Amino acid sequence: MMKLKTTLLAAAAALAVAPAAQAYEGLYGAIGAGLNYMGDQDVTNDQPGGGGAYAFDSSADYDNGIGVYAAIGKAWGGNYRTELEFSYRDNSIDAINPDGAGFSGWPAGTISGSTTTKALMVNFLYDFNTGSSVATPYVGFGGGIAHIDHDIVGANAAGVPLPGGIAYGASNFQPAFQGIAGLAFNLAEGLALDFSYRYFRTGKGEYDGTLIGVPAEFETSNKAHSLFAGLRWNFGAAAAPAVEYKDCWDGSSVPVSASCPPQVVESQAADLDPINFTVYFDYDKSNLTPQASTLVQEAAARALENDIETVVVAGNTDTSGSSAYNQALSERRARAVRDGLIANGVPADSIRLEAFGETNPAKPTPDGVREPLNRRADVVISFE
Repeated sequence: MMKLKTTLLAAAAALAVAPAAQAYEGLYGAIGAGLNYMGDQDVTNDQPGGGGAYAFDSSADYDNGIGVYAAIGKAWGGNYRTELEFSYRDNSIDAINPDGAGFSGWPAGTISGSTTTKALMVNFLYDFNTGSSVATPYVGFGGGIAHIDHDIVGANAAGVPLPGGIAYGASNFQPAFQGIAGLAFNLAEGLALDFSYRYFRTGKGEYDGTLIGVPAEFETSNKAHSLFAGLRWNFGAAAAPAVEYKDCWDGSSVPVSASCPPQVVESQAADLDPINFTVYFDYDKSNLTPQASTLVQEAAARALENDIETVVVAGNTDTSGSSAYNQALSERRARAVRDGLIANGVPADSIRLEAFGETNPAKPTPDGVREPLNRRADVVISFE
C-alpha cells in the first residue's frame, strides 16, 4: 500500500510540473499496460447453508495485478477527445478477512484464485493547452459495461467456516465508470508516450458458489486504481494554429506577420505608378472576406481615377493539400478578385489572370504546411 501511495504521489508531481504538447485533430489509436491495485473488496454472504450459521460481511484482500487497454478515438479540436476503450484487469486474491463476529475468514495460504475484469468503455477527455510543445496533461471520465469473472477457492481447517471451504466462480455483467488523469509526451510527429491514472469501479454483483459444500450466493464489489504507460499515435494532421490579424490604414486586416498595403500619395505622379496590393484568403477558401472586399473596392476607385492599361491578378495557395487541388484553388482565388474588380467598375478586358498554385510562396514552407501568408492573390494595376 505504501509503495502504491508513493507511485501516485510521483505521478501527481509529474502532472504538476509538466508542460503541454501539440494538439491534433482526427482519429488516433492507443495501447497501454501497467499496475492494477484492487486492495480490499467488499464480500458478503447472507444466504449460506447450515441455517445461516456462517453468514458473514467481510472484505477480500487482493495482491497487486496487471491491467492492459486498447482504444480508438477522435480529437475534435478545441482540446476535446472521445474514445472507445477495451481494458483487461486481473488480480490474485490473498485473503478473506475476519469480520469481527467469530468469523475467521480465509487468511493468506488458505485461499487462492483471481478476479478478472474486462470492460468496454466510452471515454470523454479534455487536453489542457499550456503553450508548450513537450507534453499535454489531460483529464476525463468514462462509462460502459464490465464482465467480471471470479475463480476463488478456499479451505481454512483451523477456522470458521469448517472444512468444506468456500468457492465462487460465476461471472456476470455490471455497469462501470472511471475517472482519468494523464500526461502525454511527444516522441515524434503524431506519436506520444502516454502515462495515465484511472479510478475504475463497477456495480456490486451477485455470484453463485458454495460454502461448506452448500450452495450459497456472494455479493462482491469491484474497485481498482490503475497506473498505465502506453503509446498513442495520431492518424490526423496537426491542428492548424489560429491566425492573428492586424488592422491596416485602409480598413483591411492582414496576418500580423504580413505588411499592410502601401499608402497611395495623393498626387498625379503617384497615381500613374502601378498600384500593388495583396488579397488574403482563409484556409481552403476562395471567397472574399469583408476586409478583402473593402480593399478591392478602394483599389478599384483609385485606379479608375486614371486610364487603366492592364490589371494582373495572380492566385496562390499554401502547400497544404495536393498540387493539382492547389492549382485549381489558386485559379478560383484569382477569379474571385477579378469579379470583385469588375463589380467595382474595372473593365473586364483589361484584366489578365495568372494561377501559380503552391509554386510561388510568399513565405517558403515544407510541403503540407498551412501558411496564411501564402493564401493570397497578388494584384498589379498599371496605367497608360
